[in-house]
Amino acid sequence: MKINEYTENALESVHIFMALAFADLTPAQLWYRPAVEANSIAWVGWHLTRGLDRRVSDMDRGEQTWIEGRWYEKYGLSANPKDYGIGHTSDQVDAVRPSGSDVILGYYDAVYQRTLKFLSTPEADNHDRVLDDSGNTLAEEMVGMATGNLQHIGQVGYIRGLIEGRRWYPR
Repeated sequence: MKINEYTENALESVHIFMALAFADLTPAQLWYRPAVEANSIAWVGWHLTRGLDRRVSDMDRGEQTWIEGRWYEKYGLSANPKDYGIGHTSDQVDAVRPSGSDVILGYYDAVYQRTLKFLSTPEADNHDRVLDDSGNTLAEEMVGMATGNLQHIGQVGYIRGLIEGRRWYPR
């Protein structure tokens, strides 16, 4: 199995879990922060997607979906392509307040579909290509896609359990 095939498989699991984890959440639940300095489930879903968007735009040499699809407007945030949550303050975390799960899932799905499209191209087999923005190889960024998204979707599931006050895992 090639690294791009592994990455696609990992992201497919994340895609399925995103739909389940964000289903039927109210805005108040999306914005809930389990502790004063903790992240909300909305923030983690946004951050997960921003990281994926940053990586795939570097891989396919295109504009970020955040900018191109004007998703920043739907979130009520700035169009800054460098803002994907790294180093956010508590106030910045609190500012990520989408109106509903449809915004989170819409942005995620747009980036996910773009990622799948890239991963199926011959260019995705050029694992040693050094990317312009990150300076990492394509293979390194694909590993980052898989591991980062798997880590963050686990956080999403954990926060969903805290929101509901029970163990949460879709069956």
